Amino acid sequence: MHTLILGLGNPLRGDDGVGTAVIANLRNHPDLPPDVDLVDGGTAGLETAVLLQSRQKVIIIDAADMDSPPGTWRRFTLAEAQLLKDEAQMRGTLHNVGLAEALALAEVLQIMPQTLIIFGVQPENVDWEEGLST
Repeated sequence: MHTLILGLGNPLRGDDGVGTAVIANLRNHPDLPPDVDLVDGGTAGLETAVLLQSRQKVIIIDAADMDSPPGTWRRFTLAEAQLLKDEAQMRGTLHNVGLAEALALAEVLQIMPQTLIIFGVQPENVDWEEGLST
């Protein structure tokens, strides 16, 4: 099964760039299987939906405010990602259009992958600065 690993986030906003940092590190991994595609999605917004098209399995990594200690990571279901979107809208989101909206668009367009895995990582700092906090 061909797999896409998609890292999201803005590396100019501190820990919000965790998804892109994971992709950069994986690119240097010598044992990465040949059927794995790595994509730095940055702040793709709705374009994220297009990246899902024709994929069987997609793993998404992004910063997520979970009110947890910094660096905590968690696997989310599609429904839980929707709840994070609702909470982010109440507080103000880091991206103009977030992951949940892109996934909703992919559902409407019927281009969702067979398997979708979402990992959220709790940021410590999302100020305007480059690099991860820890």
